[in-house]
Amino acid sequence: MVLSVPLGWLMPHLMKRRYRIAERNISRCFPEKPLAEQQSILKACFYSLARTVFEIGWSWSASDRAIKKMSEVHGLENLLEARSGGQGVLMMTAHVTCLEIGARIIGCHFHAMKGMYRPLKSPVLEWYQTRGRTAYSEGMINKRDSRSAIRYLRQGGVLWYASDQDFGPEQSVFAPFFKIPTATLLATRRLPQMTGCKVVMMFPSFDARTRRYRVDILPALDHFPGDDAEQDLARINACIETHVRKYPEQYWWVHRRFKTRPEGEEPFYD
Repeated sequence: MVLSVPLGWLMPHLMKRRYRIAERNISRCFPEKPLAEQQSILKACFYSLARTVFEIGWSWSASDRAIKKMSEVHGLENLLEARSGGQGVLMMTAHVTCLEIGARIIGCHFHAMKGMYRPLKSPVLEWYQTRGRTAYSEGMINKRDSRSAIRYLRQGGVLWYASDQDFGPEQSVFAPFFKIPTATLLATRRLPQMTGCKVVMMFPSFDARTRRYRVDILPALDHFPGDDAEQDLARINACIETHVRKYPEQYWWVHRRFKTRPEGEEPFYD
């Protein structure tokens, strides 16, 4: 962990383009905060990103005993209750910096789940990543393989899914996120529509004071999905926003989350 300090300092210099993206995102999402506080969040974000390097190593190689010693899970009963009727569960989360170790922590207590992910371009890294993740789960499903995801949920599986990315207007509708119209994936509501699965929100976080990780699993969403796509997706975004406001330095601000804009609106990024 000592090495994360210089690495955290170096990352803004190594990721200049991503630094500008993160700076833009933070300034637009927290306009009420003074510039100095925005810059503090920005700096802390890159330290959190640096810590991710070590978290991935722990996630794919550490023992269950070691992972349990550094973490705690709150709300596991919500996941168990959601699947008690035999239906599948879509475990929704967000791209926070400690997402990988969050999944690993849950895997110490509940192994019967799969994750949706984007395969890596490098065959070697893809093999290593898949090997690491299948040690604490039932496997992974390519984000482009919607049929496998639907089949798995219909069979009563628990699918771990972070949908807070911008894949363009064809797959999304605009829903507010930090009061910004944000292209939000329709798959978030289509999967439960097509499979009858429950939806629970799951968020991992790191407590810098105690040096421990925490995973919170919330109760299943009632009456989801509803009749209105924008309201449903606004509801998901609101859950994510609530968590991000608690731990703003741990969100993946380096993503161009707001690149797709409503027709006629100026580009969000330079």
